[in-house]
Amino acid sequence: MTLKTMNRNYTSPAIDEGWAYDRRTDMPVAVAIHAIAGPSRSPDDIWLDPTAAEYDHVCMAVQEYVTHGDYVANENGYRWWQETVPHYTET
Repeated sequence: MTLKTMNRNYTSPAIDEGWAYDRRTDMPVAVAIHAIAGPSRSPDDIWLDPTAAEYDHVCMAVQEYVTHGDYVANENGYRWWQETVPHYTET
């Protein structure tokens, strides 16, 4: 049996669960936000007002985390304050 290894495109930084809780955001989304944050855009900047590209990257990171088993798939998506980050299943 040959195991297929999957590459990762996003880091999975350890963050304080309080950051996610205070912002009413599910952990996979919070971790993804921190993963794409950098010197020009803080996690709070991204959380509050994401660009279209940042939103797309958060969605892709969450999908990657689920695919790799970091988080359990949620067919209803993941909370980002008043928005929902979808979870796409492979078909």
